[in-house]
Amino acid sequence: MIQFPAIFKLSGQDELLLSETQSNFMQHYQLQQSYLLPDDLLIDSTGQAYSLKPCPLETVATNAVKEFSLQELTALVQAHFFASAQTCVTKIQAPDIKTLFSLLKHSS
Repeated sequence: MIQFPAIFKLSGQDELLLSETQSNFMQHYQLQQSYLLPDDLLIDSTGQAYSLKPCPLETVATNAVKEFSLQELTALVQAHFFASAQTCVTKIQAPDIKTLFSLLKHSS
């Protein structure tokens, strides 16, 4: 089961989209649905990654396809901030995944 907040990791893009709630996720999903690619993921606040499906009834695969480590998620968040030229990426470190999601929340 997906634990919110969660982030969209769209294939080939460094920018991450934060969804704080399930309803917020559905809004993002509806906007992105027609552009989804097979490698697009939804990564929840436990590091579990789910495939996004272009079907309204089953928007997310029920089984996680990958589990991201704190190090891998930190690299994604660093790339996100680098792409938006907001901060020095080497300073972006967090003791846990929840803190990384908090950094994304406060940057938007």
